[in-house]
Amino acid sequence: MNFAVWNILDLIAEYGEEATQTILSRFSCKKAGEVASLNPNLESFAKNYAVHFAMKKVAVSYIVGSEENGAVLGIFTLAHKPVEIPAVGLSRTSIKTIERYANLGESGNSYLVSGFLIAQFGKNYGFDNGRHITGAELMRLAYKELSDLQRRAGGGLVYLDCEPKTPLTEFYENLGFRRFGERNSIKDGKRYLQYMKFF
Repeated sequence: MNFAVWNILDLIAEYGEEATQTILSRFSCKKAGEVASLNPNLESFAKNYAVHFAMKKVAVSYIVGSEENGAVLGIFTLAHKPVEIPAVGLSRTSIKTIERYANLGESGNSYLVSGFLIAQFGKNYGFDNGRHITGAELMRLAYKELSDLQRRAGGGLVYLDCEPKTPLTEFYENLGFRRFGERNSIKDGKRYLQYMKFF
């Protein structure tokens, strides 16, 4: 299957906010026959906030679809934000790479680095139960967008948060992401692990 990647700002410009919102309203993280969503945060974001965040230029979502029939297969959201990376536990190679983009903070305990955040990421189980794209294919497409951004704006770090669940952590680690910390969300009260990767 051939994939297409649509920046929702382009969709809004061509079809309008309402039509773009209608496309996103079909996004689901619920497998067929299951009651609970695999990722309620992502589903809520896609349906309720993706258009708003993109219009305000806070974070821009990309819809991944089928070139053949236009079906929505997945979504990822990118932003450019600073992140604090603890110096303790970093390898010499990681420190050398980080120091190309940032200096050690005044406390000497961490680096403040401007990086690309993969803020949302996931498949649409509302179309054929998510069978038409793998997580690795979706990440490959996200990385293609990130590489284009890097060529235009510079930078060299991509990072993300994920829940501490083994299938998720193994997925990101198998793609070369390394854990560098964790955070507790005030918004939903959950604990998230933080992962990073250099271009």
